[in-house]
Amino acid sequence: MKSNPEAVAVLKKCERYFLQALTSISPPHVDVKRFLIAHSGGLDSQVLLALASQLLPASKLYVVHINHHLQGEASQWAEFSYRQAVSRSIRHTVMDVFPDDGSENAARDARYSAFEQIIQPGDWLLMGHHADDQAETILFRMLRGAGLLGLSGMAVTRPLGIGRLVRPLLMLSRVELEQAADFLELDYINDPSNQDIVYDRNFLRHKVLPSLKQRWPQVLERWQKNAELMAESHDLLETYLDTDLMLCVDSLGCFNLQAWEGFEPPKRRALLRHWIYRRTGHRINQNQLQVITVDVLQAKADANPVYQLGEYALRRFSGRLYLDLDGLAPLGSLRDEVPAGSEGVYDLGDATVHISAASVGLKTLSGVVIKRRKGGERCRPQGKKHSVSVKKLLQEAAIPPWYRANWPLLYVGDELVAVPSICICEGWYSEKSGFSVLWCSF
Repeated sequence: MKSNPEAVAVLKKCERYFLQALTSISPPHVDVKRFLIAHSGGLDSQVLLALASQLLPASKLYVVHINHHLQGEASQWAEFSYRQAVSRSIRHTVMDVFPDDGSENAARDARYSAFEQIIQPGDWLLMGHHADDQAETILFRMLRGAGLLGLSGMAVTRPLGIGRLVRPLLMLSRVELEQAADFLELDYINDPSNQDIVYDRNFLRHKVLPSLKQRWPQVLERWQKNAELMAESHDLLETYLDTDLMLCVDSLGCFNLQAWEGFEPPKRRALLRHWIYRRTGHRINQNQLQVITVDVLQAKADANPVYQLGEYALRRFSGRLYLDLDGLAPLGSLRDEVPAGSEGVYDLGDATVHISAASVGLKTLSGVVIKRRKGGERCRPQGKKHSVSVKKLLQEAAIPPWYRANWPLLYVGDELVAVPSICICEGWYSEKSGFSVLWCSF
């Protein structure tokens, strides 16, 4: 380790920012189960590893190297990463991925998919993104066209799978990381693909940002401040949208198009996108919004339009939009017959039946079993003179067609005693005390 007052000051700054990033996150980092260190072997990941090994308990550290198999030296880089972990007595693993092509996006998608596979509850994935990466990201998104969220840049932390992603070097420049690495006498890998300006980010890194830095030396700090202001504005906007969204969403989470049409067009677009995000976690872009507008919102009144959004299906029915997991439950997880002799929530694999005590309702749960609708069932609803088909009951209740086929029914023996959320059958209703039976789609 070299002795240089200026380098010592830079290293202390790196250590301070590293710890500040971790301690600013709730829950506190002391409760973290594992710190997964994303380690490519490059400059930023080497500094990240050095800081983590100095400042965090070694028993909680776990180095993760992603081998993309895109370069001839890929296996050598994996071996380098392994040696770095072993020299610090830290656990290490290599995850092999095979991107669909050699593009930046394909490599990134494969990498993050691997991280989501290894991350566990209570884990934080530490990544070495720095201030130059942030500036590149903001400029790249600006050139592609982005709103407030995109221009907020990369967040210091965000959820990742069932864990959390943290970028503790985001406030430090590449120059500062180079100084820290030099002071610590760290070796690191220089990936030749990072020099190829055929890639957009490399072009910005090597051809655009140097000129901006020369003209405006404080550009990294200014853009980081802009990103923080954009993020603050975006958070404030979402708070306002949450308030208006309450006027458009019913108790089942469905989107009421009549209420929505009372807003001005810009707010309508924002509310629709915000509802989709709150419901699914997906943020749709302008092109997706246009397709939804044409194919779903403007479809004929008697149509049953469907738009696939990842694992969700967006549908329109009877003046409402529905967003549900689109039948992607694993084979064998859907349950066709479930005993339901007590209060509780019964998971059928694609939705749940909620049974709870009520002032009126189903008179008993003794011998009750939940079964799926097969077709042709009939019952006599409490207070009605004649029996009616379950199919008609569901139609009259304006139940969307895609729910009707698998609608759960409550039986005692071979007798249908209740249709959840629809009716209690004659002879099984209690006006003094009973049980409420509700069907809730995921």
